[in-house]
Amino acid sequence: MKPLHRTALASVINLILLGMTDVQAADSQALEKRIKELESRLAKMDQLERRLEKLDQLNAINSSAPILAKPTVAPEVEKLTKKVNTLERKLEVQDEVTTGALGKIPNFEAGSDGFKVTSTDKKHQLRIGGTVQTDYKTFLDNAAPAATNPAGPNSVSLRQARMTLDGYVYNDLYFKIMTDFAQTSNTSNLLPDAYLDYNYHPAASLLVGKFKPSISLERLQGDADTAFLERGFPTNLAPNRDLSIQVHGGFGLPGYKAERNPGPIDTKNAFTYQVGISEGTGDAGNAFGNGVPSNNSVTASNSTTYDPVKNTYTTTVTPASSANDKEFDGRIFAQPFQHSGYAWLEGFGLGLAGSYSNPNHQKINQQTSLIGQSTIIDYTAANSSVNPPAVGTAFPTTNKSIITANGNSYRIYPQAFWYSGPFGVMGEYVESTQTLNASALSNSSKGNNVSQTNKASQVQISYVVTGEDNTFGGVKPMRSFDPFKGSWGALQLVGRWSELDVDQSTFKMLDPTKSISKATAFTAGANWFLNKNALLRFDYEDVSFLGGAGKDAAHVTNRPTERIFATRFQLAF
Repeated sequence: MKPLHRTALASVINLILLGMTDVQAADSQALEKRIKELESRLAKMDQLERRLEKLDQLNAINSSAPILAKPTVAPEVEKLTKKVNTLERKLEVQDEVTTGALGKIPNFEAGSDGFKVTSTDKKHQLRIGGTVQTDYKTFLDNAAPAATNPAGPNSVSLRQARMTLDGYVYNDLYFKIMTDFAQTSNTSNLLPDAYLDYNYHPAASLLVGKFKPSISLERLQGDADTAFLERGFPTNLAPNRDLSIQVHGGFGLPGYKAERNPGPIDTKNAFTYQVGISEGTGDAGNAFGNGVPSNNSVTASNSTTYDPVKNTYTTTVTPASSANDKEFDGRIFAQPFQHSGYAWLEGFGLGLAGSYSNPNHQKINQQTSLIGQSTIIDYTAANSSVNPPAVGTAFPTTNKSIITANGNSYRIYPQAFWYSGPFGVMGEYVESTQTLNASALSNSSKGNNVSQTNKASQVQISYVVTGEDNTFGGVKPMRSFDPFKGSWGALQLVGRWSELDVDQSTFKMLDPTKSISKATAFTAGANWFLNKNALLRFDYEDVSFLGGAGKDAAHVTNRPTERIFATRFQLAF
């Protein structure tokens, strides 16, 4: 009979607790009355238990005596027991529902890596990040020509103001959408990145959308991770961003598992490859956010000539043309000393990239100096003395696409880096060949074709004075800037030599007084990392030129050396 007593006793106690909860808002007299009633019931149950115990003792003494029938449980006790059991089951169901709901609540994180929302099962994630870059530039000794650098000798500019949404769904489908609010005047840069990457297996992934074609090593480096304010001359001979479809993958050394790495570059695995096809934007080109390359077509325009004999004007319409052919690009890269045990060699990597296309009257992007961003190769300024227009016609004054790319175009791009402890070096070389066409300047639609091969190279060296590791992905300070605690962040010193050689055949079409034939840049700088997300850059650059100035094609002089000091305050997360 003890189990019955325990069950009844527990039921009464539970009812007392439940009753106390239900009457929290009632007056004290009603509460005391109910407690007394429950105490009375409990006392009766105690008496009943004692009687039952005595009966058990008598039965044990005299086993031959007839066993008395168990007394019937009081109806009120049975009723209370049922109520308690019902309440217990409801609580169990409520716990199950609550546990299931808690299991669906995502995990929210906020820190130096941005804001993350991750599902409980880790299959889905959304990250919110951003980059803000504010630059100050001042030209020393001489002001940049207004025609080539409208910003003038001194300027403060918002270089980037980017918002990034990236992450993955169902573990394997990665995405990235990045907008740049600092590029409102240039629609091709409003949406720098927008792509999907089905990264199911490290050896083969499918990347589609708008992103950086895998050609230039420094171009593939993160925009916030470069060593200088602006990239070197080799990146000017590679596309910036394009609409592409790419297959890529990576492999580990024997005995080591390859890692999945979404996006257009993989620096984690020992051997990587990228093969793709894109719209084709030309050197330093960008695709529009809506999918149309910014330099895809030559716009229709009019030119007018005057006949002094007849005293009449004749208008000639130059029809629009477009670049319909796609560009094929590929890249292989190896870090053969990973896990070799030689720490000073593990950060060494080298590779080769290239591309091929056959554009049809494609616009050619202007080439600029590095930090100064002044125009140094002007494909809209034709050489009238070397390549005059047909008799009785004039140069089209409203068509800014006189020179176009029309025919075979290809690049070859060897590249390498080496990072060991605080030391880092990166180098690359490129030959970019395209066929220039000046059909707008003559009566022959296929005339004036010139094969142009421009070359560029660079070597950059960096050293982290404060001892942090130097990597392709930037520097992470061991201690954040906090002078009151004796912490000053990390300091990196950088230096670069970069050169651009313009094919002399180019000047059969271009005005040598408006376009240089060679540029050599020396850059020195310091990067002060306040913490993982914020840094200050300080760069001084000296760029000397051959050609690019003078009275006419017969009297070409060298453009004045461009000396510039620039700083950047950057926040990236």
